[in-house]
Amino acid sequence: MHLQALSPEHRAIIRVLIIGVLLPLLDTTLVNVALHDIGRQLDAPLATTQWVTTAYTLTAASIVPLSAWAANRVGGKRLWLASLTTFLAGTILSAMAWNVATLILGRVIQGLAAGLMMPVMQTILVNAVGQERAKTALAAMAVPSVIAPILGPLLGGIVLQQAGWREIFWLHVPICLLGIYLAARRLPNDGPLPDRPAFDVHGFLLLCPGMVLTMYALSTMGIEWGGFAHQSAWLSGFGISLMVLFALHANRWGSRALVDLTLFKHLRFRASAGLLLLSSVIYYGGLLLLPLYFIQVGHYSAEAAGALLALHGVGTLVSRRYLAPLSLRWGDRNVALGAILATLIGSGALCWPLLPAHSYLLAMAMIVRGAGVGVLTIQAMSSAYVGLDRPSIAHASSLTRMFTHLGATMGAAGSVALIGSSTMGHSAIAFASGFDAAFVGMMVVALLCVVPAYRLGRQ
Repeated sequence: MHLQALSPEHRAIIRVLIIGVLLPLLDTTLVNVALHDIGRQLDAPLATTQWVTTAYTLTAASIVPLSAWAANRVGGKRLWLASLTTFLAGTILSAMAWNVATLILGRVIQGLAAGLMMPVMQTILVNAVGQERAKTALAAMAVPSVIAPILGPLLGGIVLQQAGWREIFWLHVPICLLGIYLAARRLPNDGPLPDRPAFDVHGFLLLCPGMVLTMYALSTMGIEWGGFAHQSAWLSGFGISLMVLFALHANRWGSRALVDLTLFKHLRFRASAGLLLLSSVIYYGGLLLLPLYFIQVGHYSAEAAGALLALHGVGTLVSRRYLAPLSLRWGDRNVALGAILATLIGSGALCWPLLPAHSYLLAMAMIVRGAGVGVLTIQAMSSAYVGLDRPSIAHASSLTRMFTHLGATMGAAGSVALIGSSTMGHSAIAFASGFDAAFVGMMVVALLCVVPAYRLGRQ
């Protein structure tokens, strides 16, 4: 076997999709920076303005299960264009919002579009380049996901200082229009499936509310000490129960279900899904932990913390660049196990009390950790498509995005809970021990990754 390179046509498709993906990735970080100004100008308390981001996130997660049915029903290109147009409408409404309720409505519309865009992007990409080039293509598509959290706060701060929070939304409009124009011209016309699937109403009523309740409960569970908020526990239990009921329903409906869970009969897909969930816990939990650790424990400035986080992103980008040739040479299992080792080394170094005093060692730890986690996430996502037919690719995209959302929420909630359980005294020692507990927790999750990673090499 030899590595099949991306053709100029494939690279053109990737560039078009990147423009669209930039919108939801930049949007969250940009708006987070503007929350204070939004609340002040619209005369809304923080408890209300927080829903500007919460409503967006929950709406995006709730709509993901619909992406497989919609992509197979109308075609990937049509759904992509519809999502971009919907995002544009929500953006304009948000920019023109005359009160916080209107702004939240605009954010809900944006969330509906963003929740469809990410899995549909994966479906279009894999169908266009083929499964044998999926690793290379998805690694290229992952560039914005690494850069956006770094550039978003910086760009948002500049726009707020020079103009205002409304201009943050207006900034999206030309990008969105460009994305629509290029997608209409350059994306392949895949069209709907010949046998168009019927809409699974029962599955929708079980899975979508289950996802929203579970994610909302997990995101608030770590706020109180130890993460044992009773209301959040009840909500998460109810949400998980709905998802279990959906699993029973999907077992009866098979490929006709809203999301086809028969994919889990394939050993490789099970391994990929498990590895994606666990690696998302590590990756997104780290995005929350690391800046706080740099500033509160290492006493670095915000600019220095941003530079260190950028090095974490550099490690992620570089490692993903070489994922495809390494997998071809060493095999998916060995590459994944090597990435786990790098993640353990990078995360374990952060538990050394003297590390913050040695900035060069801290920088090396960030590069190593970023490289390990970067490989794990893309390895898991790309391996999920191996051996699937076209209808199943859309379902695989939906499921991988759902696992990414759940892993990201679990990582953030778990990190907050572990830090909060150890920092009741608010002393420097308490803060350090809280972060140690969180990093040890990340290392435990990394060790759990060994099980699905080992199974990647089995057929």
